[in-house]
Amino acid sequence: MFRRVSLPILSLIISVVCSAVEAQELRVFFGNLHSHTRYSDGSGLPTTAYKRAKQQAKLDFMAITEHNHKRCEGVLREEDPRKDGIMIGKDHTLYKGPQPSALIPQANNWTEDGKFVALYGQEYSAISQGNHINVFDVPEVIDVENGKFDKLVREWLPANKDTTGKLAVVQFNHPALFGNDAKEYGRDDFGSKAKWIKEMDEVVSLIEIINGPSTTKGAGVEPAEIMEADYHQFLNLGFHISPTADQDNHFYTWGTATHARTGIIATSLTKTNILEAMRARHTYATTDENLRIIVHVNGHLTGDRLAPPPAGSALSIEISLVDDDEPEADYDIQVFSDIIGGTKEAEVIEVFSIEGNPAAGEVYTLDDLQYSGGKQYIFFKFIQYHEHGKPDIAWTAPIWFDAETGGSAATDTGGVRIVKILPNPAGDETQKESITLKNTSSNPVNLAGWTVEDLTGKQWKLEELGTITAGAEKTIQRSGKSMALNNSGDVVTLKNGQTEVQTVQYASTPEGQVVTIEP
Repeated sequence: MFRRVSLPILSLIISVVCSAVEAQELRVFFGNLHSHTRYSDGSGLPTTAYKRAKQQAKLDFMAITEHNHKRCEGVLREEDPRKDGIMIGKDHTLYKGPQPSALIPQANNWTEDGKFVALYGQEYSAISQGNHINVFDVPEVIDVENGKFDKLVREWLPANKDTTGKLAVVQFNHPALFGNDAKEYGRDDFGSKAKWIKEMDEVVSLIEIINGPSTTKGAGVEPAEIMEADYHQFLNLGFHISPTADQDNHFYTWGTATHARTGIIATSLTKTNILEAMRARHTYATTDENLRIIVHVNGHLTGDRLAPPPAGSALSIEISLVDDDEPEADYDIQVFSDIIGGTKEAEVIEVFSIEGNPAAGEVYTLDDLQYSGGKQYIFFKFIQYHEHGKPDIAWTAPIWFDAETGGSAATDTGGVRIVKILPNPAGDETQKESITLKNTSSNPVNLAGWTVEDLTGKQWKLEELGTITAGAEKTIQRSGKSMALNNSGDVVTLKNGQTEVQTVQYASTPEGQVVTIEP
């Protein structure tokens, strides 16, 4: 039920507190994850697009995602129709080089750590064959037949990892453009709806809920589509996806067509960090070009999957909310909740109202929400009221309370796994408690920046273990570190920087017993 809380009442349930160290280290970067040049059905060259996005639109990142097939002649350019055949579907060197003007060399040339990240990728398939998806940072032009999503997921993506050595980040594009539920994003390719959701969910982490206007030649116009209902639908089906706001540029409007932006939450502006944040679903969609939002639930960023707490548990929600050029704006924060696969899609369960930006280094806390049980997820919609006309809106990723418990992996974003925990050793527990890690991937993994941490945020840093070779195990002992492995049971999260790789929950453990976890 909608409930607008007046500000005098609000003071009872929202307080301002000092932000956690993690929140202080995180930053929001703004950009666009969907655009084109004349290398498919757009205009201009990659260098022109990246230059405009960086220097004129002042984006932090932009992805050029050319159509990969041979029927994407550039009929939308000013010189319609275009029949010169200059497109990556016919000439793969336009995508990967070696000529400097190719997409990948230009992306590498324009990327500058701390200033701008130039991403690249491809828009796979055709709308008539199941709609489009973006596949980011892959080295080759996708040669899978349009609409064969099962082959793409099962064969092509595992054989063509991105530059970080992982499966490429995938995004559902403009879901409202396709009305055939039986074929959408390959639903007819996997044998059953359940298999389609399971296999696609393992590779897709983003969904475009704001798109376009792709063919506008103007600047600062309204987005062509806001697909909030499609976002709700795919969440209810069971997809773990995070919203984005993209422009789908086909003319010389990269970054300037609208004020809509994809916000990415990361510790720094590097290609690796941006890709990992996308993979971890640490994004949000906003119609405001610089509205910075960071939401933590029980200490975790929206986009994370958590082990379910006991039903009825209070949720700790902290919100950092800053708009530098609209510091006096008012906000309604709608909290949506749903159960995966339920008969109803997400509904508003609470509305909070706040005024203006919090003081520097502080966050708002929402204190009266509870976990209701089951595979529940919650997410947030921010409505910003200001003096410049219609409100701006932002949508966060959910927090899902559906991660596995009882000693199994919860969130899979890397090859390193916790495989053993010794919480109650014989002798001095402050020294001998231990965690054993295994590298289940086929590549060595350097553990610099990796940690394990408990629910209070206390950590063991893993960089002392150095590099784990493929298939090998390494063990770290507590050795006086502040984080304790509680004998009565605990939850431990393995993290690569800010990215959650695995969450393990174990029960009360007798002395000397090793908790074994399947990798």
